[in-house]
Amino acid sequence: MSDQTPPPAQTTENAPTVASVEDMYMKFISVMVHEIRKPMTSIRGYVDMLDKRLVGELNDMQGQFVSTVRNNVLSMEQLVTDISDISKLRAGRLKAEPKMDVAKNVLLEVEKKLAELATQRQHALEFDIPQGLPILNIDKTRYTQAIIKIVDNAIKYTNPGGTIKITASAVPEGLQVLVEDNGVGMQPEELARLGELFFRGDDEIVLNTKGYGLGIPIAMECVKLCGGRLFYSSEKGVGSKFGIVVPAMS
Repeated sequence: MSDQTPPPAQTTENAPTVASVEDMYMKFISVMVHEIRKPMTSIRGYVDMLDKRLVGELNDMQGQFVSTVRNNVLSMEQLVTDISDISKLRAGRLKAEPKMDVAKNVLLEVEKKLAELATQRQHALEFDIPQGLPILNIDKTRYTQAIIKIVDNAIKYTNPGGTIKITASAVPEGLQVLVEDNGVGMQPEELARLGELFFRGDDEIVLNTKGYGLGIPIAMECVKLCGGRLFYSSEKGVGSKFGIVVPAMS
């Protein structure tokens, strides 16, 4: 007969709580983001100097290598930022900071941010911003972030030569921004999974485009933080529509 003493049974007194697990998770994310950003900032600094030929000329092949490294560093930086943002948004660590603004300012910022990417993909990026839209009292940073994520997806998942149209309009609930594309579209089962972290469709253009499945979850959380709602529809091979409605000042 064994004389080993069995370990004491775990009780609810020493079992981890949901709050403590979430707190540990947030600390892990915070440390991870901080530690990854430090070397990435250094790498980007040196690569930028090489790319700008500040330390000497490069031949064509060397220039291509440097550009590839730089693009990958930028992609990694965006991934780290997205992971940090979605973690804080879902944990309620980010609070809305509303200020008075107008839709035109927000959409001009979206255009400035994404015009180059649209040009690279040979897309027409069309904005329809009529006069007389209602004034907003909103967290511009998160509102803009939500629209950028949706337009960015539309640009990436539309075959070259497509059209992405962004329309702003007054609606009974406030202000609506509608993003329409003629991209790959989604099946009903894919639409049902939108909002899942890291979910991506299995269309060839999606699989061949760099992405991590965080854009729509971040957009959803940002819209929620702004007191609005997000709606969408899509048809495979035809395109998608995403709409954001946020309250406006009376």
